[in-house]
Amino acid sequence: MKHIISHLAVTIAALLSPSTSIAQELWIIPNIFVSSRNFEYSVVNGNVHGHINSLGGGVTGIYRNFYIDLSGERNLSVNEESIINGLSNTIELERTDFAASMGYAINGSISTFVGYKYGKSTLTELAFSPFAGAKTSLEGKGWFIGAGGGWQVYDWGTFSFSAAYAKMVANYNSFSFGTAEGDASGTSLGIKWKAPLTNNLYYDLSLIRHDYYYEDFRELDFDISEQILSLRLGISYRF
Repeated sequence: MKHIISHLAVTIAALLSPSTSIAQELWIIPNIFVSSRNFEYSVVNGNVHGHINSLGGGVTGIYRNFYIDLSGERNLSVNEESIINGLSNTIELERTDFAASMGYAINGSISTFVGYKYGKSTLTELAFSPFAGAKTSLEGKGWFIGAGGGWQVYDWGTFSFSAAYAKMVANYNSFSFGTAEGDASGTSLGIKWKAPLTNNLYYDLSLIRHDYYYEDFRELDFDISEQILSLRLGISYRF
């Protein structure tokens, strides 16, 4: 789910690097980004896969070694292919993500974080489907924990990585199976390059992999998996 998680560890690492003045103790850093995401959603009788583009933004507040991050991301509706029971169909896919996190920088290179996240995928059958207009949604919300590291590369920028684990409550709603509640868990792994354009304006390029598994539905006899690979380009400004 977010791409969101992998961006938390690098921000404070960049600010605490040797090339940055630490005389200022409080920083506010808003950001916007665009993502290109390959998406796959698998159930026992088929799968949905395709490519989505999305727009997101957020803000990070840093005080000394502590930081708070708020972010969200949503794609415009796109048409993708689904294959259920061997039959190919085109569906409309929407994806929404939000996260709130707080972290602590152990030193200028390593930080840890915890947070709460929400993610939802909605699939709508299109007009030429026998179930035109029917919606299926998969929602996960819960806590995550993670850590990351960042290293200054000369005066060029900062390279970082992060890893996080999420444990969530899952909700599945389908026109064919009704509503079901279960558990969800998964990992997010990311690498990121961040570099200055001016003294306070930065760009970043990230690659993020999410793997989530939805299971133990009391009303269903199958599990669901969700994988998202995201390539993200962002701009941030440091106040």
